[in-house]
Amino acid sequence: MRRPVAVGPVAHGRTVVRIDREAGLVSQDMDSPDHLSQGRLMPFNAEHFQVRDRCPVCGVGDSAELYRCALTADPVRGFLATHYAPQGEIDWSWFEGTDFVLAECGACGLIYQRAVPGGELLDALYNRMISPAFLDRVERQRLTVDNFNLIAGETARLLRMTGKPPAEVRWLDYGFGHGRWARVARAMGATVYATEIGEEKKAAAAALGVRIVSDDEVDAMRFDVVHTEQVLEHLAEPGRDFRRLASVTDGVLKVAVPRARSLHQLLATKGMAAKSPIDRSLRGEPLTDEDDTYVAIQPLEHLNTFCARTMERLAADNRMRIVSRVRLGSVAVDPTDPRRLAASLAQLGKMVAKVILKPDSGYYLFRPQ
Repeated sequence: MRRPVAVGPVAHGRTVVRIDREAGLVSQDMDSPDHLSQGRLMPFNAEHFQVRDRCPVCGVGDSAELYRCALTADPVRGFLATHYAPQGEIDWSWFEGTDFVLAECGACGLIYQRAVPGGELLDALYNRMISPAFLDRVERQRLTVDNFNLIAGETARLLRMTGKPPAEVRWLDYGFGHGRWARVARAMGATVYATEIGEEKKAAAAALGVRIVSDDEVDAMRFDVVHTEQVLEHLAEPGRDFRRLASVTDGVLKVAVPRARSLHQLLATKGMAAKSPIDRSLRGEPLTDEDDTYVAIQPLEHLNTFCARTMERLAADNRMRIVSRVRLGSVAVDPTDPRRLAASLAQLGKMVAKVILKPDSGYYLFRPQ
């Protein structure tokens, strides 16, 4: 088995990538001093994967390799096995012959997986490896009063930013999922449109009064709020899709993505985790910063890991400006129950701290220039 390779931040070089799709090989000529990375070949299974030879945000063809390991070799195999075991089933033949490779764009700072699943593998990923029944059960468990309260506060903020009464707001939920935000926006009076590919989710959207639209329809429409929650990290061409969404935004465009904290240091010192933190997440336990970082580079799914510089580049390239980097909701204070009162005050304190400290949490609000 090929040994995983982590390239520390000092050893980052620039990589020129050449793809031979027929042979299923990617050659990389690097000027990095790390001998483990120079002149390496990146194998991939051309039947099930596509390789991104340029940064999918800014289009620059040079990059630095941060990490590589075969998808079927530990620790990546262990991460995948523990991540998908609770959710569905894995057919390892899909991944044979493909490396998990993380690359970093020197121009915009995006960290991205070179090999991305093709159409057939995507279908298997989101219908077999992640069972729809499992996902539906998890999403239903998230439909709590406290969660609705937080979403309602955030939704109210977005609606206020339009300067319009809610009944006049056109809201696009790009990636409807299970509609936690769309249903709240609809309940507040907005006209809500959404994109989705699953037939069951389309039916669920219709039942909530949400109109499903195609990408072609989106391109011909205008919206006061364009909402993306944990979407851009999954897209093979996030730069192209951000450009499309920015072009139809009249009011505010929201982007929320996983945030990787100290990723370079973590990969250089520990490499990839051999176990997914999904079990703790399903039990409702808080994840550590290290857990969050590994989630941000989840193989197969989180194809793009954004940083503030990437978002600033997206804004500049698309005539947008970042107006907020802080997610704000609302906190219901219940003075009749001491424990709930204490929990509410603690939550309020965290929100105030966010406003003061403005940590980079992967949350961005954009407006047209």
